[in-house]
Order: sequence, then C-alpha cells, then structure tokens
Amino acid sequence: MSGKSTVSVVVRDADKIEQRLRKLQSGSETAIKRTVSDFRSRATGWINKGIKQHYGVDSAGVKSASVSIQDTSSGSTLAGISIRYRGRTLTLTHFNMSPKEAPAGTQGKYIRIPGQTTAVAMVKPPKKYSIKATVIKGQRVEMSSKSFLAKGLPFQRQGSGRHPVTVIHTLSVPQMIDGKSKDTIEQIINENIEKRFEHNVNQIMK
Repeated sequence: MSGKSTVSVVVRDADKIEQRLRKLQSGSETAIKRTVSDFRSRATGWINKGIKQHYGVDSAGVKSASVSIQDTSSGSTLAGISIRYRGRTLTLTHFNMSPKEAPAGTQGKYIRIPGQTTAVAMVKPPKKYSIKATVIKGQRVEMSSKSFLAKGLPFQRQGSGRHPVTVIHTLSVPQMIDGKSKDTIEQIINENIEKRFEHNVNQIMK
C-alpha cells in the first residue's frame, strides 16, 4: 500500500489552558506584590534564624538592634527593599553566660588581734570562679582571669591593679549579620522567597 497520510494534532482543552495562562499572566503581578509584602513582614524572622545558626546570642540580644525597612518601589519589587539593622556591641549576658552572678563568699573566717582572746571581725574571702560564654555557637569560651562579675555584668581589669575596669563586650547584631551568618541568611531568604512566591501563585490560580 502506498500513498500519503495526514494527521492533525490539536491541543486538548485549549480554551481552558489559554484561560489559565491569561489568569497566570494577570496574576503574576499580584503574586509578586504579595511576595514583597511577605518579605517585609517575615524577613526579620528569617534573618534571626540565620544568626542563631552561627552565634549563641539570645532572642533579647537580637531584638535589641533597631530595624528599619526602606522601600523605594512602593511594594512592587523585591529589589527596591533594604532592611537596615543598627545596634551596639552586646555584653556576654546575651551569650549564655555563666555564672549569672558572682558566687557568695567562702566560709567566714574570724580575725583576731594577737594578745586578745575575742575576735574583732569576720570576713568572707571571695569564692574563685571563671566566667564562660558561647559567642560562636558550639564554642564555649572561658574569659580571662582578670574578668569578674558585678551586679550581673561582666567586667575585666585592664592592668595589673584593681583599676581601670571595663565591661566586656562582644559583637553587635549588624556585625553578626555581616559575619559568619551572612551566607546562611542569604540562603534562607532566597529559599523562603521562592516558597512564598510559589504559594501566592497557587493561591491566585485556584
């Protein structure tokens, strides 16, 4: 048998597919705007998560930084948004410091004056202790022997004498964001933006 044959291939449910594509086209702008809104409301949480993967800082320490969101695109694009963190360097109290307070003195000792039978005073020598903290996650560090606690704050003597002394500070939240956690934060943000965009598109296409 010889001869030519022909066949026509048509798109099944073409009208429905075209309608869906039009809906996607018109809804893409809405999905982008919703994703931008999600970023504005959720980004600080994503950033905090990235910080805590690398640093032993507590929530109070992270929240101590001031956060401002600048948007030059009026909510239409992610490229127009920047999140600015400003904060001072934190003390060890935000990094699981121990002990929290200077321990009580050791057992009291009476002071007697030679030739007298009764004690004139009793003193309690300070109990020896060392301050420890976890600034970098997974690294428990012991502070210098010159460090001590007063009213719950960690201090360190700068010379061989009792003075001068300064409060022990570590890193600020901006330094942590731009430090070890930088790549992790960028990855977390990108992954969550993709998830939110996909979610918003699916909501629009229902």
